[in-house]
Amino acid sequence: MRILKQNPLLRLLNSYLVDSPQPSNISYMWNFGSLLALCLGIQIVTGIFLVMHYAPTVELAFNSVEHIMREVNYGWLIRYTHANVASFFFIFVYAHIGRGLYYNSYRSPRVAPWSIGVIILVLMMATAFLGYVLPYGQMSLWGATVITNLLSAIPWIGVDFVEFVWGGFAVGNATLNRFFSLHYLLPFVLAALAIIHMLTLHEHGSSNPLGISSNLDKTAMHPYFIFKDLVTIYLFFLVLAIIVTQYPNLLGHSDNYIPANPMSTPASIVPEWYKIGVILKLC
Repeated sequence: MRILKQNPLLRLLNSYLVDSPQPSNISYMWNFGSLLALCLGIQIVTGIFLVMHYAPTVELAFNSVEHIMREVNYGWLIRYTHANVASFFFIFVYAHIGRGLYYNSYRSPRVAPWSIGVIILVLMMATAFLGYVLPYGQMSLWGATVITNLLSAIPWIGVDFVEFVWGGFAVGNATLNRFFSLHYLLPFVLAALAIIHMLTLHEHGSSNPLGISSNLDKTAMHPYFIFKDLVTIYLFFLVLAIIVTQYPNLLGHSDNYIPANPMSTPASIVPEWYKIGVILKLC
């Protein structure tokens, strides 16, 4: 343990993951933060492997995804993990926000982590939308067309702004290249914001169900809270393994297995389940 406090880098990690004092009465509702960090890590790692075989062009995008699924070793596992963890990401972030609202965790002196968290949520929404377009199936194409057309409601510059986002007069190669570039970049921005989120939280410590200062009754992060985090992480991996191996398309849409066709509109154009609430608010 001495090396944890002597080495500058390990001393920083020690102050967050080992000796960090936490209120002794926080429940499993405070575990969503660690689950979100795990989800972000999984998304970055699986995303890096996916882009090794992905081609961001309208002619090859769909076929490159099928190539990953059918011909790359364990490509189906990487792709299904990436797709389903995205849904779990939003399940956890909504629960994390709900816990913060219910227990008043957004109040002073924790305004900074809450504000950064809101920025993280907006970027998460953008990143998920960009990623949903990349497989370039029917729902990807028409979902992108419908959602980007919401920008046309902006007075004066709306139509021009939509065409600027598309890089033309419709969703095409330029759109796919832009979305691919941003989808690859934004997770690293999210990781940086998540670190800042934790740094600002560390300044005043976590809140607790009572909503009062509990400086007189705190427990070190390790081993008690680390073990609590590992319990929910194990349960998450268990559910994820069942969904990825047995029900991989449970949270997706079957129309996205049809190659994108700008001349054929699907019977119903629906976004991913986690975007419906945001779109309703925008409307």
